[in-house]
Amino acid sequence: MSREEAFRYALGVWKDRSRRGLALAALSIPGSVVMAGWKLILFCAAPSLLIAATVLFNLGVAAVKFFAVHRHRRSVALFDDEQERARFRQRGYRWIGLSVLLLGLLFVGASMPLLTGRAHVTLFGKWPAIIIATATFSELGISIWGAVTARRDREPLVEATKLVNVAAAVVLLVLTQAALLSLGGSTDAAATFNGASGVFLGGVAAAIGALMVLRRFPVNTTLDTGSRKQAALERKRD
Repeated sequence: MSREEAFRYALGVWKDRSRRGLALAALSIPGSVVMAGWKLILFCAAPSLLIAATVLFNLGVAAVKFFAVHRHRRSVALFDDEQERARFRQRGYRWIGLSVLLLGLLFVGASMPLLTGRAHVTLFGKWPAIIIATATFSELGISIWGAVTARRDREPLVEATKLVNVAAAVVLLVLTQAALLSLGGSTDAAATFNGASGVFLGGVAAAIGALMVLRRFPVNTTLDTGSRKQAALERKRD
């Protein structure tokens, strides 16, 4: 691939919002792994089922983003027909939804011991709690906006990565609540509240996954002009 073709490919990725979304999803995979890493360090310092479930959720987010990017590239390599390519991506969308559903149910299960009083809460300092809360609300706002815009683009795998971000941010709200409540000092009440929130918000994440699995796509689905041009460039690159 010549330098000119590489430049055209990169420019095409940037101009095509769907491809740009997948490129950003690929770039965010290390970030998801880093998020899981610092939560793993937190878990080692103060073991908790809730934190362990959050670590697994973040690792699952990184895995499904990698799957989405790989699935998109395979659709370009395997299919010339737009309908076949679209159906292949839609099946990938549902597989991602199933993964989110299972991760949400896992989080619900991890929250039950807190709700029933069989597990203790993790105590956070003031500044870690503020940092966690700021990061969570920022991520939630950005992910919701991304999911809304991705749905208009009619690209299932891009939309899937955005919905995964929403589910991850929703789950992170539980850790945010745990951090803020720990500042109050009432550990018994905090454990109950955190458990109830974990069950509810884990259920919300599972519901997002279930809706993805059950979503019905239009029968005649085609890619937009930008995506078709980008697909031609990718086939030439390959």
